[in-house]
Amino acid sequence: MEVDLHIHSTASDGTFSPKEIVQMAVQKNLKAIALTDHDNIDGLKEAQHYAKLYNLEFVNGIEFSCSSFGNEVHILGYFLNLNDKIFINRIQELLKSRDTRNKKIIEKLNKNDIMISIEDAEKESDGNILGRVHFANALVRKNYCKDIDEAFEKFLGKNGLAYEPRINCSPETVVQYLKENGAFSSLAHPKFISKDENFILDLIKKLKKNGLDGIEAEYSSFSYDEKRKYKSWAKKFDLFITGGSDFHGDNRIHLSLGDAGLSYEQFEKIKKF
Repeated sequence: MEVDLHIHSTASDGTFSPKEIVQMAVQKNLKAIALTDHDNIDGLKEAQHYAKLYNLEFVNGIEFSCSSFGNEVHILGYFLNLNDKIFINRIQELLKSRDTRNKKIIEKLNKNDIMISIEDAEKESDGNILGRVHFANALVRKNYCKDIDEAFEKFLGKNGLAYEPRINCSPETVVQYLKENGAFSSLAHPKFISKDENFILDLIKKLKKNGLDGIEAEYSSFSYDEKRKYKSWAKKFDLFITGGSDFHGDNRIHLSLGDAGLSYEQFEKIKKF
């Protein structure tokens, strides 16, 4: 693939800095990338700077964490207008719900005799955002779990002892925010939203009415048949196809930058739109 539109840095839950990601993309001969950190834009300026130095095409991106009827829904935003103060303020408001959730996770861990603190999680993060992966790394470091997978299975995943759902904006609201910003929106990895495909299809229909532009059909862990299915959904709802690796560095082993994405020809169609 020539274009990877789903990448995370140390600004959220990745392990490589924006600068390092740009350098890796250049080494892999990618033509364009988007940095899509969770619920924040802290890494974009650094990535922009180095992408310009290395003559790599760069897209300002973000991945919003949303919820719909108890299901986690992620919305990718591309070509963000970073001069839009209303949009920036909305991002800051959404970050407050993440802080509230983190405190509740700590409370649940402590009630189960797992002595982890916010400070322990902060030591695992190089950025200003704390996510579950940072708690998972803290659990491993303090020998409560053997690896990140066990930490999610026992404590942080949906059926874990310390799982805490986030009180997020609805995906419809986030798509509207992106529309008002002049950005391009795409439904991230639809497979992971729900086992009920009718629910996902109904969600796409609603999001389309709110201005959804694309579906992430090219994704690192999707099978050939799954990719074909999501491409057919994109066609059904007259949406663009987006794609990316969902690269997180060492927090997701066996996954490399550029493992999934788009051809530059596909990317150009999105740019023109």
